[in-house]
Amino acid sequence: MDQNIQEFTSFIYNYYDTLIASIWILLPLAFFLNFLTRFSSKVSIFLIGFYGSYSLLIPYLLKIEQVNNLIQEYADFKVFIFFIISFIFGMIFYSIVKIAMSLGGFILGGLLGYNLGNFLISSNYEYLEQLPFDQEVLPWIGFIVIGAILALVISKNYNKIISGISILFGSVLLSFYTIYILEKFVGLELGGNQLLNELKNISDVEFYSLIIGFIIYAGLGFYALRKTNKE
Repeated sequence: MDQNIQEFTSFIYNYYDTLIASIWILLPLAFFLNFLTRFSSKVSIFLIGFYGSYSLLIPYLLKIEQVNNLIQEYADFKVFIFFIISFIFGMIFYSIVKIAMSLGGFILGGLLGYNLGNFLISSNYEYLEQLPFDQEVLPWIGFIVIGAILALVISKNYNKIISGISILFGSVLLSFYTIYILEKFVGLELGGNQLLNELKNISDVEFYSLIIGFIIYAGLGFYALRKTNKE
């Protein structure tokens, strides 16, 4: 299989078992994220955190021997345990995400402003000597001003940003689950049906099917979002 495809699928491969074991919980949530996110960005944030727990937090927790042994003792209830952990993580994620995005925007904008200030100093040194303050302060002024502007823009467009992230996130998962369901339950023969076993060795046909599915779902999601915003 092409090296680029292996690199693309190596990340999600680590979380394959968790995604498959909880398909009937995660599939409806993916649908909500992709098509209904505009109705409640708060719910979307929670669901993104919920997904993050299933796909990132839980697999890493299971690598800890003590945690894994504890889960194995209650193997019959592990889906419910995963659900509770993800619910709690979703609530925490909801509580901190807006602050984190604004802070991230401030830092990103600040770095841009700082570098812009340094560029102005290096390219207009003689002219800037006429400023009523030390020109070495200029990068820090740029850091604060542009950082504050970007943080304000993110805060003002918070719901739109969350909706866009939700659609992209939901599209990835819906694309994966669509191919999986078609192969497993419908009996579709698609490039050897390697997706039913693992993602590490999926065929080129399955890989490009995932990409096409993502594009279609993302397009439908953004179309539904745009249509809802006009109403």
